[in-house]
Amino acid sequence: MVRTIKKGVKIIGIACSSFNREKEKTVPIVGVIYRGKELFEGMLTSTITIDGEDATKTIIEMVTKSTHYEQLKAIFTRGVTIGGFNYIDLEELARKTNLPVISIVDHQPDMAKIEKALKNLPNGQYRWIIIQKNGPPKAVRSNPKEEPVYVQFIGLSQQEAHQLIQNATVTGRIPEPLRIARLIAIALRDFPIIL
Repeated sequence: MVRTIKKGVKIIGIACSSFNREKEKTVPIVGVIYRGKELFEGMLTSTITIDGEDATKTIIEMVTKSTHYEQLKAIFTRGVTIGGFNYIDLEELARKTNLPVISIVDHQPDMAKIEKALKNLPNGQYRWIIIQKNGPPKAVRSNPKEEPVYVQFIGLSQQEAHQLIQNATVTGRIPEPLRIARLIAIALRDFPIIL
């Protein structure tokens, strides 16, 4: 049975900025919390190692330590790798946060190219196993006027994932929590905050 997804649920979108592998070792990641697609409710930040293996753990900590955690209904990630090839284990993320997880990218991933690149990294074979475990990307339309996005999901049906994505998309193809998280991550990279 498919659940009806309410339009005003709280979703966190997790994204990072682009980076220079030769100059940087870490990259900021940002979690943006939206109620539906119109109300920005909060922001979380952390850093992960470029091409490292700490993304899943870092995201779990960000989400579960957030004051918004009890009200969150889903996690959106910008792909199953973030900060280069720092993989996100969607199954572990869903299990340890007790939330459905949807990975969203705006193009069909070239899985053969990803597998080849992973061979050059420590634990490349393990990373590939985790990425494959997340399942094949499926095309869904977040906006009927746009090309599809490609999603992988855990903890909900494809129809429910599609409904959540549509409910969180204002314009274009990327849901608002992810779009804004990416913009903020870029700003943090370009203008770091010193506390």
